[in-house]
Amino acid sequence: MFLVKFKIVKKLIGFFLQQKIFIFINVLVLCAKIFYSSLNGFEGLTFEDWNIANNLAKYNVYSEYISLGPTAYKLPLYPILLSIFIKIFGDHAMAAVIIFQHFVYFFIPLLIISISKIFDKPMIGLVTSYLFILSPAYFFYSNTLEITNVFIIIFLNFLFWFLLIWEKGSSSRRSVILAISTTLLFLTQVIAVPFSIVLLFSLLIFKKVKLKQFFFIICTVGALYSPWVIRNYVVFDKVIIAKTPVWQNIHFGYFSEVQIFKSLQKIPFEKGEEIKRRRSKTDEFTMETFYKKEVKEFEKNDPYISVRKAFANALMLWYVPSRYFYDNSLSILIGRKIYVIVINIVSILAMIEMYKRRHLFLLIFTLVLFANFTLPYMIGHAAMTRFKLDFEWYQLFLIAYFIYFKTKRNLYLTKTMTL
Repeated sequence: MFLVKFKIVKKLIGFFLQQKIFIFINVLVLCAKIFYSSLNGFEGLTFEDWNIANNLAKYNVYSEYISLGPTAYKLPLYPILLSIFIKIFGDHAMAAVIIFQHFVYFFIPLLIISISKIFDKPMIGLVTSYLFILSPAYFFYSNTLEITNVFIIIFLNFLFWFLLIWEKGSSSRRSVILAISTTLLFLTQVIAVPFSIVLLFSLLIFKKVKLKQFFFIICTVGALYSPWVIRNYVVFDKVIIAKTPVWQNIHFGYFSEVQIFKSLQKIPFEKGEEIKRRRSKTDEFTMETFYKKEVKEFEKNDPYISVRKAFANALMLWYVPSRYFYDNSLSILIGRKIYVIVINIVSILAMIEMYKRRHLFLLIFTLVLFANFTLPYMIGHAAMTRFKLDFEWYQLFLIAYFIYFKTKRNLYLTKTMTL
């Protein structure tokens, strides 16, 4: 009886672990997401990117508040992308963007599978992809007009070409595409820059590319990225490599609605609202001076406050932000809190498995990636779930890795290469 059930389960797993079956299910999920959005009138939560995009489309000025003039508050790729939709679709731009982002989420799993095939591990890619399309957070988040929705696929595209060169060798075509992919990444999300630079230099250090090829990649990235820096210098008479907010992010971490511990809630709600109103009427450079002054005052009165805030931010990043921290409703408890705890625990188990199997390069890659996405938010703030979503897909890969190596993988695969 047991053998019969085992054979049925084996056949069922084998059925779902076919790429064509996955694509079919992925299409169903895409349709479900579009249907869900239609029920909500294709209304999406917007942030600064949307304001910049509107001003860029209407006035041809890269500005969040048109009365304050140009801005460098956000990196340009996503606002420019949004502005294109506004110009083309007008009043229906938001619906068009949401549908576009749903399609982006359709292609993310396919890119994950493509990456897994580089290492001859398509089953890990398929399991990761199933976990991705079934994730509650990723299912709903593509309805939000926010950079994470394009960052993930741009980051994965960068990793695809990096890993292809790492495993299969370099070529002129791969070097050009990697350089373009790196530039797009840099123009999308600044938090990915340190990790990406480490990866690029590792290609040279471990002799995956020759010095000439490495120099070509770096110079190409510099040339393609430079228009943004030049624009900022011409407009503001300042060298702004990425974007302006630095002290603002640190300062925002002390807002009462952002922090979970009272000792760190230095800015009451009323004052916070007043600061937000002030920001809409004051240029970002003046505001940066204000933020810095207040943060320095907090640190002067409490020398260890930034350390305590860093650990509080890390807790919120890897668990849930303040808005959900004390919310134990069933939807939050099951849909996010327990879910996050489970994937965090399995991620740790997966890293232990990597160490046991001597997959040390993958382990180092994982630790550096997590450090890259954790440290900046420890310094600034961790007020939004989307900060975790920037890299939570990688935890889903770790779960797939753990399942693959802790089960009888030969049930599904023949001989495979080691990672």
